[in-house]
Parts: sequence; C-alpha cells; structure tokens
Amino acid sequence: MDDFSPKIFKAYDVRGIYPDDFNEEAAYQIGKAFIKFLSQKRELSTRKIILGRDSRLSSPDILEVLIQSVSSAGVDVINLELCSTPHFYWTVINEQADGGIYVTASHNPKEYNGLKICRSQARMVGLDEGLGEMKKMIEKGQMDEIAAMPGAIKTLDNLQKYVDSIREFFKKMPLKPLKIVADCANGAIGPEARAFFAKTPFEVEYLNERPDGNFPGHEANPLKEENLEPLRRIVVSSGADMGVSFDGDGDRVGFLDEKGQTVRADFMTALIAREILKHKPGRKIYYDLRESRIVPQIIKEAGGEPVIGPVGNTLIKKMLFDQKMAFGGELSCHYYFEETGYAESSLLAMLNLAAIISESGKPLSETIEPLKKYFHTGEVNFRVGDPDKKLVEAQKRFSDGQIKKIDGITVEYPNWWFNLRKSNTEPLVRLNLEADTKELLAEKKELLEKFITS
Repeated sequence: MDDFSPKIFKAYDVRGIYPDDFNEEAAYQIGKAFIKFLSQKRELSTRKIILGRDSRLSSPDILEVLIQSVSSAGVDVINLELCSTPHFYWTVINEQADGGIYVTASHNPKEYNGLKICRSQARMVGLDEGLGEMKKMIEKGQMDEIAAMPGAIKTLDNLQKYVDSIREFFKKMPLKPLKIVADCANGAIGPEARAFFAKTPFEVEYLNERPDGNFPGHEANPLKEENLEPLRRIVVSSGADMGVSFDGDGDRVGFLDEKGQTVRADFMTALIAREILKHKPGRKIYYDLRESRIVPQIIKEAGGEPVIGPVGNTLIKKMLFDQKMAFGGELSCHYYFEETGYAESSLLAMLNLAAIISESGKPLSETIEPLKKYFHTGEVNFRVGDPDKKLVEAQKRFSDGQIKKIDGITVEYPNWWFNLRKSNTEPLVRLNLEADTKELLAEKKELLEKFITS
C-alpha cells in the first residue's frame, strides 16, 4: 500500500494525524482487512457491519470511504452517521452485527483522526486482538478482491431508541429535579445528550452543544483541568448540583461537584460501585491498578468483590466479559456497565451519580469527602531512554515491598504504594503514587522522581 504509516496502529485502536499519517486510503484498506479478518475467524454470520463517526472535520469523508470499502467486500453496512461511541457499541449489540468501525480520534486534538474497531457484542479489536493481523495483511497486500455482489447500505436513525434504553434502567428510581450543566465539548454527544435529558426531571444547561470539528470551545478532553474551567464557572455561578464534561466521541465523562471541584474518576468508580451493589450484592467490580485504595475498600464494604486489573480498553472489556462482572471503572473516566454489554456509557454513569445525589439529599461534595482518605499524585509521566530497563531496576530497588506485575510493576507498603508502567506509544514511564499522609506522599514522590530520572 502506498503512503501507509504503520505507526497508526496503536495498542487499542488506529490513530494518527490527518491526512499525513491516517487518511482515506488507510481507512479503505483497514475496512477491507477487517472484513477479511472476520472471515478468517469465521465471524461473518449475519454479514452486517455497523459504521459511525464523530464530529471531526475529516470524519464524514473517512466514513464514506469505509462504507464503500466494507460494502465492496459483499457485507451489508448499517450507517449511523454522527453518533457517540457508546451509541455505536449499543447498536452493534442491539443489531446483532458481526462488528463495527467508528471514525474518531477520541479526545485527541482536532488534527488527529482514526478508527475504533469492534467484533460482535462490541468486543474491542486491539493490537493483540486483531489489529496486528490486519496490519500485516495490508503491508503484504493480502486483500481480497472486490465481491461480485456488493453489500447493501442502509442509514439507521435509532437515536431515540438508544436514549430510551439508557433511561429504562432508572425508570423506577425517584430521581430529583437536579440542576446539571453539561459540556458536550462540540463533540458527537451533543444531539444525544439533548434527546436523553428531554425526558428526565433534570434542569440542564448546555455548553458547546453543537458538534463542530474545530472544537471552538476547548479541546475535547475532560482529563485536562484547563478544559474544565468554562464548566467550572457556570456550575458555581448557576448553583448547579453537578457539572458533566464529555470528550470528543462521548465515551469519557468527567464530573464536577456543586463547588466546581473535580470529582476524581476513581471516586466515581467507588460511588457507582456502591450504588450498583445495592441491587447486585456480592458481584465482582473491576477497578484499574492506578486507583486509590479507597476503591476496593468501598466495594468490600458494599458487599462486592473488588477485582484489580490492567489499564486499557480492550483488556478491561475482556476481563469484564469473561468474569461477568457487574461494573468497571477506569481512572481515565471510562465506566463499563453490564447492562450495556460492558461497553462504556457516559450517560449511564451520569444517571448513577444523579441517583446517588437524589437518594442522599446531600451535596455531591459532602458525598465525596469521606473518600478523601489518602493522598494521590495522579498520573505523572517521565521520559526515559529504556522503559523496560527502568521497570526491571524498580523491581530490584523496591524488592522489600509487595510486588504485583499486572501492568508494569505495582509495589505496596503498609502506608504507601506506587505503580510504574510504560506507555504503549512513547518512551515514557507513567507513575501513580498514593500515601496515607501528604508529608509521606511528598517524601516518596521525591524518592521515586530521583530514581526514575537517574
């Protein structure tokens, strides 16, 4: 293939700068490779593939190329056009499709684009689950010929059916008329959010609602504090009960309390887990290894079984699916629900939080306060020459602690712990550190920074 950049194949998806790294030609070849991959795995039973896109400027053209690529292989296409990834995943499951491709670069800046790919039941296709095989097919030119009979192409508008299905989970729950400020970040979820909130008791004020690939409001990434500033101001000035911030494709969601303070994603995991375990006692709950010790403590107190696991969409969903867990939360603001086939659902996460506030009758800040038992650095990145070597050195240097090798290296001591893992895409190591006191946190952070950078 001409003008093909192998570096667009990431650990969990396809992503690169448009059009230099990722473009229409790459999308066309990947579409054909995906169908061949499914055929080789004997997973083309319904011969239906779901396609959709986010609001990026290049996404409509890439989607159109994907439609032609997939249909030329003799497979039927169901086109959702503009939609969020949770909506896309839900449709793959609901339509019993063989899989799907969604055009997005998620929370990346506007010059990026890419693809999220899944098999039936919205099982993600990462580098080790098929993307690597597809990459080799393209590099070796092992594409199938165009089918004699192209597949049918149908545009599907199931937005109302989708949002109704999410609301159905809380049909009998006495939700109060909370005031919510929702920042849609000019991403794909704007139309869905309005359709969803229309039949709820909430009073909603929207920011950056209109999908716009220029992202005029701010970068569509709720993990960056600077992107939350406009939302923070409106939440405080309007007296809202909470703020909600979505990313570009609508699968990540960040939250602010009524004071405009960021609610950490691991605290959200603990809160939602506790809420879910009221109705599903004894069930397993996933949390990633970067999250606070308070998370497994809350899960146990609520009668659940905490299961620690690695970072990364494809790995997490596989764990949830294989072990039939009730819920999973990730520090990167992804929340996975059994009800949605373990696909992320930012709207369902928001509903759970609204239920928690409604039932407690307390401001969100008061609900969060008891969870602030420990002190956490958040994720800190360090550029190193050899990440693998640094992890080996860490295992030797901190051998007096309890060591776990789930994703990188986690070392636990009685009153502090840290995880050090390497990036999948850059020569970086990522540090997460937590301690019982602020003083101990500062001491151990200085220790680890010197070790990592030496």
